[in-house]
Amino acid sequence: MKCIFCHKKSSNSRSVEHIVPESLGNKSHILSKGCVCDNCNHYFAVKIEKELLEQSYFRSYRFRNEILTKKDKFVKEPAIFPGLLKSTEITMQTTNEGIMASFNDEDIFKMIQNRTKGIMITACIPHPEYPNQIVSRFLAKCAYEYFLYSMGESNYNLCIQEFLSEDSDQLQPIREYARFGKKPNWEYHQRRIYSEGTLFKDTRYDSPYELLHEMTLLATDVQYLEDGFTEMVLYYILAIGGIEYAICLNNPDISGYQRWLVEHDFHSPLEKATEWKLPIGLSDVNPILL
Repeated sequence: MKCIFCHKKSSNSRSVEHIVPESLGNKSHILSKGCVCDNCNHYFAVKIEKELLEQSYFRSYRFRNEILTKKDKFVKEPAIFPGLLKSTEITMQTTNEGIMASFNDEDIFKMIQNRTKGIMITACIPHPEYPNQIVSRFLAKCAYEYFLYSMGESNYNLCIQEFLSEDSDQLQPIREYARFGKKPNWEYHQRRIYSEGTLFKDTRYDSPYELLHEMTLLATDVQYLEDGFTEMVLYYILAIGGIEYAICLNNPDISGYQRWLVEHDFHSPLEKATEWKLPIGLSDVNPILL
């Protein structure tokens, strides 16, 4: 077995590959061991995902949505207590009694105990900086992996042989951009499609649910190649915390997706006929959600 990114042998690889990091709430979209070798897995973890998660928006998003780290810890963010002329790092957790702030500053704790009310200020970053090369390469990596994932595990070997192997390599440009940063930079589209903490209901399920992330592929136009062959233009659509990101797998241009949105009244390809948003959400309990 060979890695889909570097095409080196990966049969002895020990790591599964999370398409979206666990630290963004992903427990289900995972490629099995060997699809991505340990070296490439480590590269993405350190050079792409770590840098992404440390960006101010993603730290703020994980903090206010109480998304645990891989070590099952809450994300810390700086907080200012202007009435106390003090600041410290805190974590936030929703409990049956309200929102609980935790910190390790005894002086602040004692001063709060002696007051009936006060103000605490934390940064609230509404969206990632755009455009953003780390986000772009992250989306390229996710798109390339999800293309394989969407084929179903029983078809992985056939998909790799026909599309992703060293001999075929039909998605070589986006593969090399994701793994090696090879130019040109790939454009992507970014917009908010629902609020953080939105609750959904589906006719297929009994209980409402929150979507920390969701993803799909969208095939649009036919692209004519120089050798006389044709291929479908394929877009990867990902939503994290209600922000939708889109990137093209075939080429770095995103204008085709922008045209598709106009032609479809800006509906998201992620929308499902059986699913709808509820009028109340988690933001009614946690007011710091966006």
